[in-house]
Amino acid sequence: MFNKSSYMNLKLTISFTILVFMAILFVSSNVTAQNNGKVVGKIIDGELGDGLYGVNVILDGTTIGAASDLDGKYIIEKVPVGKYSIKFSSIGFTTKIVTDVVVKEGETSNIEITLMPESIETDEVVITAKAVQDSEAGLLIKRQKSSSISDAISAEAISRAGSGNAADAASKITGASVIEGKYVYVRGMGDRYSSTQLNGAELPSADPDTKSFNLDLFPTNLLDNLVTIKSFTPDKPGSFSGGLVDVATKNYPEKFTFNFSASSSYNSNATFNDNFLVSKSSGTDWLGRDNGYRAIPSILSDPNTKLPSPNAARRDADLAKQLDEASNAFSSEMVPTAKEGPLNQSYAISVGDQLKLFGNPLGYSASLTYNRNYKFYNDGKVGRWQLSGDVDNADELNNYLLFNDSKGTDEVLWGGLANIAYKPFPEHDFTARYLLTQSGESTARYQNGSWNDQLGEGAVYETRSLLFTERKLQSLQFGGEHFFTKIMGINAKWSLSYSTTEQDEPDLRFFSSDYQIENGDTTFAINKNSYNEPTRFFRNLEENNFSGNFDFSVPFRQWNGLSSKFKLGGSYTDINRDFTERRFELRSSRSNYTGDIEDFFIDQTGIVDSSNGRYLFGNYIFDATTPRCNYTGEQLITAAYAMLEMPISKDLKLIGGARYETTEMSVISKDTSEAEGSLNNKDFLPSLGLVYQLTPDMNFRISYGKTLARPSFRELAPFRSFEFLGDFQFIGNPNLKRTLLDNFDLRWEWFNRPGELYAASIFYKKIKNPIERAFNPTTELVNYKNVDEGYIIGAEFEFRNRLDVIHSSLENFSVNANFSLIHSEVDIPSDELETLILPFDKNAKTARPLFGQSPFLMNLELSYINIESGTTASIFYNYFGRRLSEVTLGVTPDVYEQSRETIDLTLSQQIGLGFKLKFSAKNILDSKVKKSIEFKDKKFIYHEYSMGRNFSLGLSFSI
Repeated sequence: MFNKSSYMNLKLTISFTILVFMAILFVSSNVTAQNNGKVVGKIIDGELGDGLYGVNVILDGTTIGAASDLDGKYIIEKVPVGKYSIKFSSIGFTTKIVTDVVVKEGETSNIEITLMPESIETDEVVITAKAVQDSEAGLLIKRQKSSSISDAISAEAISRAGSGNAADAASKITGASVIEGKYVYVRGMGDRYSSTQLNGAELPSADPDTKSFNLDLFPTNLLDNLVTIKSFTPDKPGSFSGGLVDVATKNYPEKFTFNFSASSSYNSNATFNDNFLVSKSSGTDWLGRDNGYRAIPSILSDPNTKLPSPNAARRDADLAKQLDEASNAFSSEMVPTAKEGPLNQSYAISVGDQLKLFGNPLGYSASLTYNRNYKFYNDGKVGRWQLSGDVDNADELNNYLLFNDSKGTDEVLWGGLANIAYKPFPEHDFTARYLLTQSGESTARYQNGSWNDQLGEGAVYETRSLLFTERKLQSLQFGGEHFFTKIMGINAKWSLSYSTTEQDEPDLRFFSSDYQIENGDTTFAINKNSYNEPTRFFRNLEENNFSGNFDFSVPFRQWNGLSSKFKLGGSYTDINRDFTERRFELRSSRSNYTGDIEDFFIDQTGIVDSSNGRYLFGNYIFDATTPRCNYTGEQLITAAYAMLEMPISKDLKLIGGARYETTEMSVISKDTSEAEGSLNNKDFLPSLGLVYQLTPDMNFRISYGKTLARPSFRELAPFRSFEFLGDFQFIGNPNLKRTLLDNFDLRWEWFNRPGELYAASIFYKKIKNPIERAFNPTTELVNYKNVDEGYIIGAEFEFRNRLDVIHSSLENFSVNANFSLIHSEVDIPSDELETLILPFDKNAKTARPLFGQSPFLMNLELSYINIESGTTASIFYNYFGRRLSEVTLGVTPDVYEQSRETIDLTLSQQIGLGFKLKFSAKNILDSKVKKSIEFKDKKFIYHEYSMGRNFSLGLSFSI
């Protein structure tokens, strides 16, 4: 059936196809007219890891050359086709010559190198181009010279892995795990221990329930690399302890580029499945936003509108009309329907170039990406369990809820990025960047089963949920870098960023009922004494984030003439959040639910009898909005720091300093009787690190840093929320305190050959006042509380190696692997331990693992890359150990997400004229998501479902 959705998809496909062919025609003359090539690259200070300014780059034996800019980048244009040796020289640094650099017509050769001070290396160094032309070598060079312990993944590795968004890409980084496909936990620590930045500017959360940014909002087409910094240095925010994830978006290229790609994928659970659950959509759902179809009816849009009760309207015609119109103003759709699941689709287009403006370089790039994915499962299980009495006398957990679970999700994600950079003078660089991402997620869910403690045995409970969530992020960044050669060689950097995030949940609908079968007869009911009547929520979150950063770097030579650097700077961050919620219940006066949903919502809603001068109502709308479910939040953070990077000797470098941060944070409920959640802290955060260079390619690092973790707005806000009727409710705690951490790190790393790495790390974190989630089975409330202390200790191992070390015939094969072993403990609160646990379990432990902590993480990759044939093939294996998913208050055991392993496969092949064909297979093992409670060697289901296998085929075109 050719429906409206199919028409829109076809229209989008045709539009993209026209666009790509127009672009091909536009640029084809540009390409065919070229007779020369380019040589570009970056030069890095071998001691400090910064880009080197003013390095002379000359094609040996010619007068063709260039000088490096503020970032250490250089461009040599209009280079005749041929083979060259390139000479890199700068006063005070060893000269390097790179031989066998091949320049091809219309192509760009990329040469990235490191120059060492003459005091360290005095002889001229000659290397071949093959040794430095590695696509990931530049990223590893930066990591080798970094002042902090870090891990990273490049754009090429992201593409090779077939990752669709930044969260998927981050899961390949050492020690990183991704929760719910969105949130990155570094070293297994929860979202409050991580920080996310976009090109160095902190990003606000687009989710009201978490601090962590939704990394799935970033399509990989926009990314240049992902860097995870794991050790604190004073020039970074003090609010990360697990890790700081810096998302670097693509900048302007050195030459004209154009890229277009399109792909489609099949999911074994969702695609072509006739039982795929959906709800009615608006005309703009395909753009990830609602067009007003789900908006609050105009008659109720004013939150000050007071609806009359059926009793008040019984003999008042005006009041009866008002209540009748309000009750019938909502859509009657309250339950999912089924249709065939479509194919997934993905498109991306980008363009960029570097021009001359007044004789100086002006670069630009722009990209747009669109993804639509469908997910479904109908084999889900949801269970809730409780332990009653003493542990010694119990063999089983009491089951009070057990549901079958089906869920369909339609996800749209698109985004655009525009960059402009201009260098009016060689020593001054200005950039402007605009980012927009929009996502929409439509979810339809059906659950049924037993709920014995509410309805008794024999009753079958049914609950349906319809949810549409749209998120929007806009970020406008301005920045500059300035090199003052005549004023002590000062390097100044600054950035200003304004970001807004919006999350809108229009018309979240819950409809629950139950039925019993006795003697062949089925009796339906809506039992308002056991669960809520049909309910609709309208939630909206808006958050504004303004931040500014400035850094001054003063280079100097220490007593042995070695390059050193003193840095100082500061930052300012102002975040404002506004969260509102409206809640409406469809209550009943005279209606009767017989299992006929249309009859109940259409025929029995509003006035059902107006005889004898009385207005009698069946179903009617009741405004159940409470002020406590609305709050505002504000967070103001100011910081200043001083930092020194100085070699103590030729082989030993010191990195040390301190950061001073002040925090003012408040969360105020619209219910004035609720306590205000607030923080007012002044924190001194010292840091000290040593890097010992065992050989020119081998480092040993040791570092210490004091950091903190603040509670999120949601954790301080005293309002209740839940995912589905019958599930737990979450409530904040306005008395939370910030967490302080002492972080210790050791790392050995060997950068054997360009693009290769061996590394081993040990880390330890002592945690004071960690914030943990706790569940009370009696009230079914999940809240947040500080516990006294905790710790985390772990080890990480990583290697990247080309297999020609085994045999030359394997030169196109490489292996990447990383492993993490982690152990954590946090105290169980003493009052909970003494009153709710030890009386029923005298052998109970006094500590539990950190929430969300995986004790084991592993990533393996085997790749085949043949540049000459344009063939790439990779297989990926990921495994994580079971992790604490829900903390249960009392003696009932905690909930753990069970270990899961996944295998992915990607293949790509250049097929000529700039075209590439790509195939991927994801989740080949079809591993299930399983959360369960373990008690006396038995596992009790908490939640489990399958994700299905995903197969994708795509075509791309590049110039």
